[in-house]
Amino acid sequence: MHGDFDKHYPIGKKLREDKVASLKKKLHDQQSIFRRLLSSSDCATEAFVKISWILAKKQKPYSDGETVKACFQESADSLFAEFKNKDEIKKQISNLQLSHQTVARRVEIISGDVFDQLLCELKNASGFSLALDESCDVTDTEQLIIWVRYDVEDKFKEELLALVPLRNTTRGEDIYNALKECLVRNSIDMKKLVSVTTDGAPAMVGQRAGLIGLLMVDSDFPNFQAYHCIIHQQALCSKLKDDALQNVMNIAVKIVNFIRAHPLNHRQFKTLLEEYECNYGDFVLHTDVRWLSKGKVLARFWDLIQEVKIFLRLKNKEEFLKFQEMPVFIVRLAFLTDITDHLNKLNLKLQGRYQILPTLMTEITVFETKLDLFISQLN
Repeated sequence: MHGDFDKHYPIGKKLREDKVASLKKKLHDQQSIFRRLLSSSDCATEAFVKISWILAKKQKPYSDGETVKACFQESADSLFAEFKNKDEIKKQISNLQLSHQTVARRVEIISGDVFDQLLCELKNASGFSLALDESCDVTDTEQLIIWVRYDVEDKFKEELLALVPLRNTTRGEDIYNALKECLVRNSIDMKKLVSVTTDGAPAMVGQRAGLIGLLMVDSDFPNFQAYHCIIHQQALCSKLKDDALQNVMNIAVKIVNFIRAHPLNHRQFKTLLEEYECNYGDFVLHTDVRWLSKGKVLARFWDLIQEVKIFLRLKNKEEFLKFQEMPVFIVRLAFLTDITDHLNKLNLKLQGRYQILPTLMTEITVFETKLDLFISQLN
């Protein structure tokens, strides 16, 4: 205030009241401008954080953020044509910061926040269980995957705790050190460990040099239950032991590889399928790493068996045709296709989040009963 304010605007006069009211209005208008700018900026920030979250969940490239913004801008004129504040909406869209660097930073912030929430929930949980598996990625680096299940109030949650690269060997000691380092680094109370589930490999379940054996003798860990993953058990039991059925599988894979591995054969076969208007446009390749691969390959092969015969005749592949002319081969192929389909369905029932042991054991018991029925029918 000026020193002579009281002189020009005496206390108790109407002139003073009007002047004070005028000054308050100017102050409020100035504050409203800043408040409006901050509110607009906050809304834009919230919007592109949500967009970044969706891109991350859908596993899309961060550069897709610019594509999303371009879609907004192109469709704004049509979507908001009748809106009075169309220009303001378009301005808000143009303020979205969705470059791949910005999206990457936002995803990192979101990831850190989600992980902090996970650690906070683990700290308050009464106990937790771990599931571990190790697998080789495309860069030939072994990755140790650690999943955790814990209680939150009256329900359970399952989350990915860590993905730890094993740079050197993958012995039980290496896995043990990687797991313990992860738990210590994140200040997770190891005394709350209830159970550990692994894939049953020697490096995991060995009594002396395996992960479970090393955890058992470590005083930092309590007495816990060790389990062999039920899905791995099912996959092991599904492996072919009969030489005749294994031979059928090998022949089917060879035929598929003959068609898929040669570009010319592959193109010609797809053209053949188009001409016959088949339900499928191609074969699927088999890989032993994927549990459901065998059943999918056999099901597709069986559905396209007539077209395969035609194609093999065109190529004069008598070494493959002779098997498809043998009734015993066709019968075994049909049986193998059917039984692997049932095994795949069982495998899918055992997968999924928030499964509990009684439910899994019930699925196994039902499948065993179904096998007994199949056996009685065949006899």
